[in-house]
Amino acid sequence: MNAHNRRTFLTRAGTIVAGMSVPGCILGSRVCSAAEETSPEIRVSIQRPDHPLINRTFEIVKDRIQQRCPVKVLKTATDAHIILTVDENLPKEAFRLDQANASVRIAGGSPQALLYGAGKFLRTSLYSGSFRPSPWRGTSAPQGLLRGMYFASHFHNWYHQASKEEISRYMEDLALWGVNAVMVIFPMINLQDWNDPQAEPAMAMVRQYAQTAKELGLQFATGVNNTMFIGAPKEIRATPLPDPTHRRGNSGHPICPNIPEGHAYLMENARQLFKRLSDVTLDIVVFWPYDEGGCACEKCRPWGSNGYLTLSRDLAQLGRTYFPNLKTVLSTWMFDTPPEGEWQGLTNYLKSGGEWIDYILADAHEDFPRYPLENGVPGNRPLINFPEISMWGNSPWGGFGANPLPARFQRLWDQVKQVVEGGFPYSEGIYEDINKAVVAQFYWDKDRSAKATLEEYIAYEFGSGVTEDVLTIIDLLESAASHSYKKEPVDANEVKRAFQLAESVHARLPEWAKQNWRWEILHLRAILDHERFIGGGLETPAAEAAMTRLIEIYHCQMETDDPYHHRVRPPLKRATSRHGEY
Repeated sequence: MNAHNRRTFLTRAGTIVAGMSVPGCILGSRVCSAAEETSPEIRVSIQRPDHPLINRTFEIVKDRIQQRCPVKVLKTATDAHIILTVDENLPKEAFRLDQANASVRIAGGSPQALLYGAGKFLRTSLYSGSFRPSPWRGTSAPQGLLRGMYFASHFHNWYHQASKEEISRYMEDLALWGVNAVMVIFPMINLQDWNDPQAEPAMAMVRQYAQTAKELGLQFATGVNNTMFIGAPKEIRATPLPDPTHRRGNSGHPICPNIPEGHAYLMENARQLFKRLSDVTLDIVVFWPYDEGGCACEKCRPWGSNGYLTLSRDLAQLGRTYFPNLKTVLSTWMFDTPPEGEWQGLTNYLKSGGEWIDYILADAHEDFPRYPLENGVPGNRPLINFPEISMWGNSPWGGFGANPLPARFQRLWDQVKQVVEGGFPYSEGIYEDINKAVVAQFYWDKDRSAKATLEEYIAYEFGSGVTEDVLTIIDLLESAASHSYKKEPVDANEVKRAFQLAESVHARLPEWAKQNWRWEILHLRAILDHERFIGGGLETPAAEAAMTRLIEIYHCQMETDDPYHHRVRPPLKRATSRHGEY
């Protein structure tokens, strides 16, 4: 990526509806100073306080303000500073911030939209020793239909290891950015069968994510394909795929659906999955063709426009016997890699059928597939994408801290924003939180720049007065990642500058921001880039201390039997994998 493209996101202006500001602090002439002996009160009026999500939105607003400012946020029936309400005249997912006499009123077209509006309010308020309410006024509605996140909950990564409370809080934070769906899969690929000792804990984890999504008004999605348990009988296994480009993969233990016993095995395991989720609800099922999945036998090939479609149809019909309103997403990941006529075959299929498909998902390792851009989306279905926000230029994944890549995602978004209606970014952990915010806001407003989102993110998560410096740090870190990925020399001066700026910002942050894990992982990335590119390497005391802290934040295992844990664990020398790699 050349310097001009890399810095484009720093020069593009974001669109924001600006309006009337509230004079002074929300407390009138008083400011909530840390020097005050007693904390001032912020009074919040809640319409329909008996509604669980509306009441939870109040608790979220209360928690986030009190975390950043020495005030007490209280419910009130009268004389409120903030009003939380639902206005059914608004579109269901839209919110409005306006003035109601002396109060700031946050209204949503539904309880879920009220949560989105609360996020906008929180991110555009100020927390500098005093709380000053958001001056943002206007109405905002999402342009993307499906604004999801895919949590890859495996390898003992953060999603696999975090506590229920941490997961709940993190999903709240994503909902505040306008995310309306999360996806988690049941990891059959790692299990022998339903009787595996780890099967029940794995299902409990999936159910926990589903329940939390339900509580927040988010849609819950899971995936099914023809890859099943390790213990699947050998005689029903799929024929391995040709993979000359090494892009599709032959992961897991795929089953041939054209062997009658194989089809029965697939359907029975899917039935068990749907049954175990029936009381917590499943809103979306995603069918996946490659990486995990596929069969190249004579009856199945070409997989993407033949065996895959027939099996996905059968699974969709089964799913709807448990969840009548179940939506389906048909992934085309790695279609025609190599060319086999899969895109055209899908187009032909949808000309005369395929009513069971609600969304088409498309994406690739690098640039977006050309077929739907040049020929239209098969069947005119809504098109969603699958941004890879975790692994690019980043091994181990998250191993060196935050991996902000706003310029990369701005470039990729500009290719597809006129045709894509949302997506499920692929996430391996919390270290790409910045990327999540950027992509989530693309889904909300297709013309919103990465820079506008970053400015809002930085001010909210790190405090006022450091925005320009942090933008520069992010730019420099992305430059280092890009050069390193392409095996080009990393600019030593840029690495040094990022480190120095990070140290300078750290010294200026309020205490609540210094203790924010989002700042920590960004700061630690600047330290580790300095050590590995221009310092003494990854065995210096500074590097080891930084990686040790990342291991704590990610809940990594210092000693593990997981053969893949090294993919998501910082490469600390003394951390060992008994059955894997360092």
